[in-house]
Amino acid sequence: MLDGPDEREDGGGVLSEKSPYEPDEFDPSSLGPDVPEPPEGGGGEVTALFWKLVVVFNIALLALSLGPMFAYFRGDIDLGLQLTAGGAVLFAYGYFRYRKFVRERDETEAGAESETPDHNG
Repeated sequence: MLDGPDEREDGGGVLSEKSPYEPDEFDPSSLGPDVPEPPEGGGGEVTALFWKLVVVFNIALLALSLGPMFAYFRGDIDLGLQLTAGGAVLFAYGYFRYRKFVRERDETEAGAESETPDHNG
């Protein structure tokens, strides 16, 4: 092309030159606080209970949804009632198991707090 004072040998041109007044490149990782790491251990049984209750509530919701549909659309009232009752029982089991976990966790935390000495004495 044209060889002139505005073009460099590497083909960058004037617009690719960096001004001494231009700030450095922005580093997005420098924005905000560091992300904390989760604590090690102690979550195995909680995770297992969580996934067990997810499956229980999903099956309960499926049965509670399909029961009335079988009764109304297919006319199979016995199967519809069985599915609805089974879904209600599973939902009740999941709810009571969740409440038991919360109660045990709160008791454990309360016991741990009572064992630590007060900062005043």
